[in-house]
Amino acid sequence: MTRPLLLSLALAAAALPACTESSASDTTDGDELPTDGPVVTEDLGDGSYESIIDSTSEEAWTYFDFESKGAVEPADADDDQVWDLAALRFNVKSNGGTSGKGGVEVAILDGTSFDAVTAVPADGWIADEAQGPGTGGEMANVEPGYAFDNWFDYNIMDHTLAPKADRVYVVRTPEGNHFKLEMLGFYDEAGTPGFVSFRWAALP
Repeated sequence: MTRPLLLSLALAAAALPACTESSASDTTDGDELPTDGPVVTEDLGDGSYESIIDSTSEEAWTYFDFESKGAVEPADADDDQVWDLAALRFNVKSNGGTSGKGGVEVAILDGTSFDAVTAVPADGWIADEAQGPGTGGEMANVEPGYAFDNWFDYNIMDHTLAPKADRVYVVRTPEGNHFKLEMLGFYDEAGTPGFVSFRWAALP
């Protein structure tokens, strides 16, 4: 065997471990979940996740991306496809329609449960048509508005919000992926408002 051929084989063998280590590192990084910051995400162990968005600001939206499972900071929210959903107090908008150019669409499924939704719906898709936050006024949004308008019931007696029962949303992201979502609440453990929480999972 010639010396040049032996040298080529040795160099190729030396490069193999480096490629393997890089791939393993990339996979590990991708599995990490945000545990602090404006979005916290927990793996529920059944293929679904729970995310909590800090939407306590009355001026700045907090942006969320399903694929990265956490918060993102778009350079220009109106023209950036990096985000899927955003929250500002009780308002939740999606990156489509009048809210952004990501092409995000939402299907609203009433009278069902999170576990019962196993496939992407064929129709019923809508996009945001809102012109700004609080389209329907304080605690009572009306159409046209965000696709997530009226995700809650408002208790006029104690002025609290509670997610609508038996409602599941399916979101189509700019990447063409589909995720089902169930709203869980608006308060943290201390009862402070402005913490939008939801359970979600990818759909095939």
